[in-house]
Amino acid sequence: MNIWYIRRTFLNLRRLRQIVGVLAKHGFSHFIEKLRIPERLPWLDRFAADAGRKDAGRDIPERLALAFEELGPVYVKLGQLLAARPDLVPPEFMAAFGRLRDRVPPLPGAEIIPILEKSFGRPLRDLFRSFTPDARAAGSIGQVHAAELLDGSPVIVKIKRPGIGRVIGDDISLMEALADLADRRLPELAAVRPKMLIGELRRALRDELDFVGEAARAGKFADSARGSPGIAVPGVHWDFVTSDVLVMDREEGTPLSDIGALSAGERRRAAATLADCFLRQYFETGVFHADPHAGNFLYRPDGMIAIVDFGLTGRLSEDMRLVLGQMLLALRRGDIDALADLAADIGEFFPDAGVNNFRFDLGNFLERHLGVPSAHLDFAAMSMEALDLARKNGLCLPRDFVLLVKSLMSVAGLIRELDSAFRLDEAIRRAAGRPGLGLPGPGSAARRGLRLASRFGSLLRRLPDDIRDMLEKARNGRLTFIFRHDNLQASVERTGRSMDRLTLGIIAAAIIIGSSIVMSAGQGASAAGRVIPLFGGIPLPEALASFGFLLALLLAIYVAWGIFRDRK
Repeated sequence: MNIWYIRRTFLNLRRLRQIVGVLAKHGFSHFIEKLRIPERLPWLDRFAADAGRKDAGRDIPERLALAFEELGPVYVKLGQLLAARPDLVPPEFMAAFGRLRDRVPPLPGAEIIPILEKSFGRPLRDLFRSFTPDARAAGSIGQVHAAELLDGSPVIVKIKRPGIGRVIGDDISLMEALADLADRRLPELAAVRPKMLIGELRRALRDELDFVGEAARAGKFADSARGSPGIAVPGVHWDFVTSDVLVMDREEGTPLSDIGALSAGERRRAAATLADCFLRQYFETGVFHADPHAGNFLYRPDGMIAIVDFGLTGRLSEDMRLVLGQMLLALRRGDIDALADLAADIGEFFPDAGVNNFRFDLGNFLERHLGVPSAHLDFAAMSMEALDLARKNGLCLPRDFVLLVKSLMSVAGLIRELDSAFRLDEAIRRAAGRPGLGLPGPGSAARRGLRLASRFGSLLRRLPDDIRDMLEKARNGRLTFIFRHDNLQASVERTGRSMDRLTLGIIAAAIIIGSSIVMSAGQGASAAGRVIPLFGGIPLPEALASFGFLLALLLAIYVAWGIFRDRK
């Protein structure tokens, strides 16, 4: 076995022990017991001694958020991901997870500069005219520094923390194993869909670690922003982009979070510009900024709004944009059945969820909001209520659709702060009604028909070959059917443990018999006057027999302890 694999396994076990200890300390030892981890790793049983003492008096969401914060950046990212899924997580958990922040101190410049020089194979003086060693911002993935290129262009330099990819990979692997156990042994967490969430977390962290991909996303935003007047996107300096370093133009301006620094006219222009920009992203380009909080926008002195930080983005396919447009049409008509059917088309109901209950709740939701004048509508509150309605009725929506709703909530809230008189509902209606964007029209129908025809043609072309392959496998006895029944998993595991113990019992009995034979043979040889090798003053046969008896005793104790533990 590879020595590095052994080392990694040891480190993973040590990390698992830390995870179990932190969860127990914050009062979640019963989940560890239900996952039955101590059965496989008995030395973790010690975690139960101090379970829950630290967080006495705190509620469950706050305790879980504290546990995530203590476990480090990957678990903080998991909490932030959960805070962005109101269709899966109750509001009280979202509120607790929404307060999670990466509290990671920046690395000193003496550790950062060697990373730069190694990435480009040149000394720092040959890369930048000036470089600020103190970080402007720092997170769990990387940190940002101000610099100037050799031609004097101001830039920001984003540098990845050394070794962070391995740390995240190890934590995600453990999370996937725990999520698999939770899917099988914690039915109360089925609504959260642990395996799906960890898969989303892996993809999100992969995107954050991919600086080349982030540069490409910034380039796509720059291309799409050309149709949005008043929007600026920092340019990417591709000669200074690697897997560990990203260099972009440095934008200067007033963050939109500092609304008091803007005049009334500037606020109105900023609201209209943001609305046009993001509605184009939702309905036209399909690639949208999924984290549009006020700190990610700068109001430049020339009146342009610069968008910064492209670490989190979403993508809507043409089909998804078509469904979005149809939803807006159905919402305008108050067509509950059409809305419910469209939601079911893009999402997935739990097997025991009632679609009729969803229709009923959706009808109540529309009755409360459709009659309200648009000037009094709170889009953020409506969107949150709609996602909560989906969660309560067992409807799991696609990640990118949920990101879209969250993005719209943030943008709507920001526009409302900038200009409370801005008619966002009218802007949405105009954007969705543009030919070829959101709503179905002759052009979109023709494209959809051509795409479906192409898919069916490809399917028909492959069908004879697929049927021939299946018949060939059946003729050769290689056609396999796989049957899986999740409810039998526990019985299969118990049967496997029983067989293991039976095997260990047989081995222990064989060792006892063999040791007895060795002991008898050694005594006979000694009586015959032969010279017997010694082991520490003891005849070798007797030493071997004694070791065998001791090993058999330990095996017997282990088997008996396992049987007693299961019965308990």
